[in-house]
Amino acid sequence: MVIELIKPDEIEKFVELRNIFIDVFDLNVPALDEDQLKLVRDNRNFVAIGATVGFELAGGLTAHIVPNYYRGGLDLFVYDVAIKPSHQGKGVGVELLNFAKKFCTDHKIKEMHVAVKKDDQNAMTYYSKTGAKEMEGRFFTYRFE
Repeated sequence: MVIELIKPDEIEKFVELRNIFIDVFDLNVPALDEDQLKLVRDNRNFVAIGATVGFELAGGLTAHIVPNYYRGGLDLFVYDVAIKPSHQGKGVGVELLNFAKKFCTDHKIKEMHVAVKKDDQNAMTYYSKTGAKEMEGRFFTYRFE
C-alpha cells in the first residue's frame, strides 16, 4: 500500500478519488466543470491524500488547512474519508489517518478535526479507536503539540 499526497497537477487522480467518495457515500452529484477543477487545483489550503493498493486507488482523504484565530497557528479539517468496499477493513483508513497526522506534525498544524454525522455510530467508534477525542458537536480532534 502506498499513501501519498495527490499533487495539484494530478487532477485526474483527484477526480478518481472524488468518484470513490460519490460511490461510497451514494451521492447523486454532477461532474465538476473546468472552473471548479481549477479552484480545487489552485487552492493551496486543500489537501488530498490517496491510498494505492497495487495499481488501484483504494481510497483517500481530503482536508482543508485553516488558520486558528483563537490560539494562532493552523488546523486541518478533514472533509471526506472513503475506502472502496473491496479494501475496507484492511487498514487503509488507519494508514490514511496516520499519514494525515504526520502531515500535521510536519507542517506544524496543531489540531486535526473530523466531523461525523450524529447517527454514524461506525464512524464515531472508528475515530475514537484511532486516538481522536470526541468534542461537542460530534467533532473529533487530534492534537499535535
